[in-house]
Amino acid sequence: MHKILLLTFFGLILLSCRQHNQIDKQELKQIYSDILTADSLDGKYYLIDSVERFDKKSITQSGTTYLIAYCDDTKNGVWTDDLFDSLIIISTNRLHIISKPDPFKITPAHYSFSLPYFSNDKKSFLIYYNHYCGNLCAEYSLRLYRQINRKWTFVKSYFSIVS
Repeated sequence: MHKILLLTFFGLILLSCRQHNQIDKQELKQIYSDILTADSLDGKYYLIDSVERFDKKSITQSGTTYLIAYCDDTKNGVWTDDLFDSLIIISTNRLHIISKPDPFKITPAHYSFSLPYFSNDKKSFLIYYNHYCGNLCAEYSLRLYRQINRKWTFVKSYFSIVS
C-alpha cells in the first residue's frame, strides 16, 4: 500500500514539474507560417540556425506561466529546413562572412526565433522574435499570439527594441 502511495506521489510531482508542451511538426510549421505571413515576406530572408533561448524552459508574464514547446525536430536547438518554406537557414558565422567587409551595408535581412511558449490551455503563446531588415531597421521583442479563426495572430509585445 505504501509503495502505491509513494509511486503516486512521485508521479504527481513529475507531472507538476513538467517543463514543456509537446507539439507536432505540422503545428509548429503552421505557427511560423502565420507569423511570417503577417510580415508579408518578399525577397530572400535568412533564419539563424540556432533556436533562440533554447535553454529557457518557461516564462511567467502577467501572472501566467508559459511552457516551452517541444518538438522532436528541434530537440538539439537547431532549426531544420522542413519547418520553414520561405526562409533559408544559415549559421551566425556564415552570416558574418557574407556581411564582410561592411556589416552595416551588406548584412542580409534575417530572423531568429525561440520556440513558442504556450499557456496551459494552448490558446496563446509567447515567442522571442528577432528581425533584422537593414541598417536602422530591426526589432527584438517578446510577442504574445492568440489563435483567432484558426490563425495565430499577434496581440502585443511585452517589450520591444526597435530601430
